[in-house]
Amino acid sequence: MNGKEVIRVPVITGPTASGKTSLAIEIAVELGWDIISCDSRQVYRGMNIGTAKSTSEEQMKVKQWLIDIIDPSEAYSVYRFSTDAAEIITKLHNQNRLAMICGGTGLYLRGLIEGVGPQEESEPTVRDELTTKAGRIGSEAMHRELQEKDPVSAQKIHPRDLQRIIRALAVYYQSGIPISELQKSYQKDSKFEFVVIKTKVDRPLLYERINSRVDAMVKGGLYDEFRKLVSMGYDEMSPGMHCVGYKEFFAVERKEYSFADAVELIKRNTRRFAKRQITWFTHQQFGTEIDLTEGVEKGREELKKFFLDNTTC
Repeated sequence: MNGKEVIRVPVITGPTASGKTSLAIEIAVELGWDIISCDSRQVYRGMNIGTAKSTSEEQMKVKQWLIDIIDPSEAYSVYRFSTDAAEIITKLHNQNRLAMICGGTGLYLRGLIEGVGPQEESEPTVRDELTTKAGRIGSEAMHRELQEKDPVSAQKIHPRDLQRIIRALAVYYQSGIPISELQKSYQKDSKFEFVVIKTKVDRPLLYERINSRVDAMVKGGLYDEFRKLVSMGYDEMSPGMHCVGYKEFFAVERKEYSFADAVELIKRNTRRFAKRQITWFTHQQFGTEIDLTEGVEKGREELKKFFLDNTTC
């Protein structure tokens, strides 16, 4: 590391509903650490139920950074997350405190660990949404949208080259900046060394947890939360409202789906999202795997010891 001081940073990542947040909170409370959320949805204010944010009580127990920092009308980027997280880690380290990264947004984590490069990939969910949209409005309309968001790329891409148009738009919506700008913003902070734990849960149990969580969200007022956001002026084009758990209700508003159908669609989309996360973390993310199929408590002490042995303030 060229003689520079190395800051070792603990990380807990994994698919949605795998128990990583509960585990992170328990460990952070016991060890006196802060948590930096690595979640592309929890950055949004007013989106609490559908993003499974920590409860007010949990947030009182431990400081959680990068939650509720922007409105649903704003785009958040891999680059911005990497910059924000690095600043927080360094600030806390200078105060002899330690921050744990916790969340399931693989692109954000990779951006923090490896730096944001010119060929930044997009989340499959974003590409799926744009593909569906293209089916409604057509390739040329999508190209006009690209001209607005990324004129440099639009100039290079033919209006009928839908695949490249979707990729360029997906990169923009995922990162918040055009590919041409990503090339200029490449950076990697070599003073960090990440100690990564990947949570795992048997697939049938994970899907069962997802279905139960969605039911609990609905009972807890998810649709009311969606309607409140719409009343505040947020719509299908608002970056925050692209999230699973919110976007499905627009079809209810248009009377294309029943409420019950939308709930089942949320469950299906969340399961598919979890499946993509599992594939990502299996093939794209290094780390030590811990199986939480039998519950958080089983692995808590082992994980706490692992982090203590591999991290320093």
